[in-house]
Amino acid sequence: MRFPRSLPCAWFLLTMLSGCGDDSSVHVCIGDVVFCNQVFDPVAKAGADQTVASGDLVTLNGSNSISNGGSIQSYSWAQTSGPVVALTDANKARATFTAPAVTTDTALTFRLTVVNDADRADTASTVVTVQPAVAAALATALELFDGPLQPALTTTATPSAEGCASATRGLSPDQTSAQIGLWLAARSIAIAKGVDANDPSGFLDISRVLVAEHPTPTADVAGRIESFGFALLGSLTQERDPALRDAIVARLTGAAMLDDPAGLLGGRSAVTDADGVAIEAVADSAVETTRATARLLAARSQCVATASALELTAAGLRVIASAAATNE
Repeated sequence: MRFPRSLPCAWFLLTMLSGCGDDSSVHVCIGDVVFCNQVFDPVAKAGADQTVASGDLVTLNGSNSISNGGSIQSYSWAQTSGPVVALTDANKARATFTAPAVTTDTALTFRLTVVNDADRADTASTVVTVQPAVAAALATALELFDGPLQPALTTTATPSAEGCASATRGLSPDQTSAQIGLWLAARSIAIAKGVDANDPSGFLDISRVLVAEHPTPTADVAGRIESFGFALLGSLTQERDPALRDAIVARLTGAAMLDDPAGLLGGRSAVTDADGVAIEAVADSAVETTRATARLLAARSQCVATASALELTAAGLRVIASAAATNE
């Protein structure tokens, strides 16, 4: 039987049915014989490049590879550069590994090879950049401080474009004071130590509003945390913005200050009050940095719930202090 050449060339799968329940099938091609006999190569897709932190569980995803008319019979992942890691499920579409400990941003390259049922193969590569854990946490902290961890300038602040409400929205007055103090301290340290390369003008504009409009800090624990943040801000602005610095000095006249601000920064000082403002005392600063890193990385690219905003800011403050101390 001859078919007009104008018919589109296509594959049809005909299932042979018989009384015996035979499930066999046959491919029938309608159209050009040369086309029908052509074997197509698969297309390997190793997934987008990733940036992760030391200790993260990383997934390499090749499941979007294309078989092109047949089926992919095998996947094979191989590392081609960077510190050697142990790949799990290297013969499957998705492979995993634990990001190694690094001291600087380090690139790891992985090659995916796919083979189809006609023994045709294709390869593709993807790059995973591993950041030191503290550096990754620091970057996340700065992103949070410019976003959902930023205090509201007014009590009627609206959610951001991403739908995240300000960290101080809905908090009690003393929790708001503590949140503001920690935020001011974290940002001031990051800018002063050069670990925050962003233009601080926006930060200073917000600080002016907080100095002028927020109630004067009280003598309780939360008020002392807020005063601590304003004191660090005053030190930062001494030469950058003398007028703002003078306003801060006037605001802090007679204010109660923390007895051990260095202890607060290092996580060695237990600061708590009846309304839930709590900064856990941890003897080992390395343990606290690890906890802070885990908290911050877990919150990456997500809105921060009001209930956890204070805890996250305290953790971020310690990460920034640690990074500044080690010049990371």
